[in-house]
Amino acid sequence: MENLQHQSASTERRVMSRIDAALRINYQMISDEVALNDPYDPNFILPRYFLLLAELDQFDHALNYELEQLAEKDQQISRILSLFNQKLNLITGTLYDAIVQSMLPVPQHVNFSETGLSFFSDNPITEGSYLHMTLSHPENYFHIATTAHVVYSRQEENGKYRIGAYFLTLHPQDRVKIAECVELTQNKP
Repeated sequence: MENLQHQSASTERRVMSRIDAALRINYQMISDEVALNDPYDPNFILPRYFLLLAELDQFDHALNYELEQLAEKDQQISRILSLFNQKLNLITGTLYDAIVQSMLPVPQHVNFSETGLSFFSDNPITEGSYLHMTLSHPENYFHIATTAHVVYSRQEENGKYRIGAYFLTLHPQDRVKIAECVELTQNKP
């Protein structure tokens, strides 16, 4: 990984800006044979809530792009479609609040950047192992899938294990979403 410098455990490994935040995390251990596969590969187990949120996110991005293009040609039609989109967002938001919220894992505090993250686990994870992960920001800044390589697993005073991992496979648009979230969080007053 170009942004990770392997040094002794007592020195700083990170080069990119990192933030502390709460994310919804799901992970599964995977073999090194599949660690470089596309993280959205259907052979990985992707939680239903994650698929729903990721699809809604992609739909929103595509729709916003098309509305911008349409606004250049016909502002009145673009405005009408934008109002329909707002109505649809209210409906899906209500469904999200009523149904999807009950399926979501509890957000946990993590430290992350566009190159990796650290999080807590009830169980140790062997250093050098590989994970398939889904990460969802509770405020819907992003819903991404990635594979990661575990670089450390340390027991903390609270009895949990702090796991550090760097991303192996992360789509470029997902890396951009994380970078934007980090920048937005750092620039909040």
